[in-house]
Amino acid sequence: MVAEAPIVLRDRVVRLRELLRTAKDFVVPWGYFHDELAMKPDFLNAGGPAESPLIDAAIERIADSRKWSRPRGPQPTVHLPELQFWHGIRVFGGSTGIFFYDEHTCQGLLGVMTGPSGSVDLFRFTTVALPG
Repeated sequence: MVAEAPIVLRDRVVRLRELLRTAKDFVVPWGYFHDELAMKPDFLNAGGPAESPLIDAAIERIADSRKWSRPRGPQPTVHLPELQFWHGIRVFGGSTGIFFYDEHTCQGLLGVMTGPSGSVDLFRFTTVALPG
């Protein structure tokens, strides 16, 4: 398999950033992330393990609102600093979630498999503090 140029990954992240920012239907950026990034070896091999208390806090608020339990301690998270991009896996009780987060827009998308049929609940989140 031929490796893609780093500019290709950057262009895909920029496109995903715009899709998430303007999405009315979160299936669109979710599908793009999986088709154009998550399944690409160059993307999966880019970046390195990291932790973000800010992202974890945002995802934890989603989990709390749904009354999902979360295991203690860090969960698999990858940071691609040159792309200002994060992605990882989260476990909620008996369900698994996948997220991505863009530092440039301070927005992310969490998908959690919530049913035996493979249905996925999607949650857009932000790390921008709201007034009050």
